[in-house]
Amino acid sequence: MLTLPILPVCRLQQRDSAGHSYFGIEHHGIRPKAMTFAKGLANGLSIGGVIAEASMMNTLTTHSISTAGGNPVAMAAAIAVLDFVESHSLQQHADEVGTRLGEGLHQLSDQFPMIGEVRGSGLMWGLEIVHPHTLDPDPIRAADLIEHARDAGLLIGGGGLHRNVLRLTPPMTINSAEVAEALSYLRYALAQIHP
Repeated sequence: MLTLPILPVCRLQQRDSAGHSYFGIEHHGIRPKAMTFAKGLANGLSIGGVIAEASMMNTLTTHSISTAGGNPVAMAAAIAVLDFVESHSLQQHADEVGTRLGEGLHQLSDQFPMIGEVRGSGLMWGLEIVHPHTLDPDPIRAADLIEHARDAGLLIGGGGLHRNVLRLTPPMTINSAEVAEALSYLRYALAQIHP
């Protein structure tokens, strides 16, 4: 396990669907000194948290490090979400269904040369859209793909340094049939602008 002096890690985008653990960073053998998290913990209610080594947290002399720390409604929602994740084995489910999603995305990349790279794990995946047969980012094509996917019934996000990455982050409760349906919608969108 690699321990760095200071490596703050934000869980805002990593989500709880990385597979075997609550924190995706654990899959990479890195132990951050501090980590923040929010959003999904309370299923959309305003919440945030910090996990840090005692050597860092014990230096704080204040009683709170947040504006609305300890909101009982958000805390109850977070406990309910964690209970649901545990009782329905959603981390294992995310790993299994995410494997199917990843395999389907890799199959699409074999068919469509505008997909320069497929990366991800669990239920968090990215497709890097490039000019076909190059590694040059193609943000215009990525934006068109997002629109075609939406028209087909699939909501996906965009991101990346060059705005050329399609982000697929379905809920942890997605099933195999829904993954197959999403892949068919994505295939349709890719076919609409295939060179």
